[in-house]
Amino acid sequence: KFGSVKMSIFKSKVLQVFLVGLVLPFAMLSTSVQAEKYPNGPVTMVVPWKPGGGTDRTARLFAPYLSKTLGVPVKVVNMGGGGGWVAWAKMAKWDAKKDDHMLGWVNFPHMLSYLNPKMKNKNNLDSFNFLTGHSLDPCIWGVREGDKRFQTLKEFIAYVKAHPNEIKVSVGGFGSDDHQAVAFAEKFIPGFKVKKIFGNNDAKKLQELYGKTADAIGGNISYFVPHMLEAKLRPIAVLGKQRASQLPTVPTFVEASGVQNFNFAARVLVAAPGLSAEKSKVLTAAIHKAMDTPEYGVRELKGHNTLWKVQGAELKTFLEGLAGTVAKVKFWDLPK
Repeated sequence: KFGSVKMSIFKSKVLQVFLVGLVLPFAMLSTSVQAEKYPNGPVTMVVPWKPGGGTDRTARLFAPYLSKTLGVPVKVVNMGGGGGWVAWAKMAKWDAKKDDHMLGWVNFPHMLSYLNPKMKNKNNLDSFNFLTGHSLDPCIWGVREGDKRFQTLKEFIAYVKAHPNEIKVSVGGFGSDDHQAVAFAEKFIPGFKVKKIFGNNDAKKLQELYGKTADAIGGNISYFVPHMLEAKLRPIAVLGKQRASQLPTVPTFVEASGVQNFNFAARVLVAAPGLSAEKSKVLTAAIHKAMDTPEYGVRELKGHNTLWKVQGAELKTFLEGLAGTVAKVKFWDLPK
């Protein structure tokens, strides 16, 4: 009996060792799969502006949908300053391993201010890992509804020519899309010279216009449509190649003036430079899936924001062409 008990204990131990040996590889495999999951923690999405602008609005609207497609929380962080370059300089130096859970918004043509030799900026288009375009928001020029001096672009240009450097236009940041639109007009419309007010977000621009500190404003369609509906702001031109679907009766700049002044805010999402192709694909696929969510698309449509899903060589070609236009205008050499 005693020998029988010893044998039973021995068999039990052998069975335990066998089961541990059988289960351990599967446990290790499960742990390995969990470790390889990407992303495996919260993602931070950096907005290169203070709260309150169009990019900030878009980021905060988009974050919950991206969180669902990534399967992890997405936190929006604002990092303003330097016309966007405080944040972009950091994005260009993100580490592919340490910062692989970071996403950033890059705005065009704003980012192309690096072409200004006075900035002495060593970054360029090759400094960033562009994943995909997100939205394309055409610029508009607007004046106060009922301003007796001008209610059309043709009248506005004629008045500016007759009163050079008298009209004040609020254009936000130096090098922004709305600033570059005015710089383009000054470059290619003889006698067109205005004073520019810098440093304000869209809400502040409207305050200046309604308070008569500014005579006109430049900005993007998505923010200003509600104010047009209130009959306070009068759009005099859309700076797109075609009329905007949101403003079908407002002429394009070229229609109203004969000058091809195309300008817009293009928002592009980037990840850390050098991030592996596999991780970049995961992020891009999740971004596109979130953009394709019907509910999200409807909400952006209500916000008058046009989604723009372009990536790879097509995106790079677009950005290089835009850089060529900015280099031609050289907005930094024009009087402020």
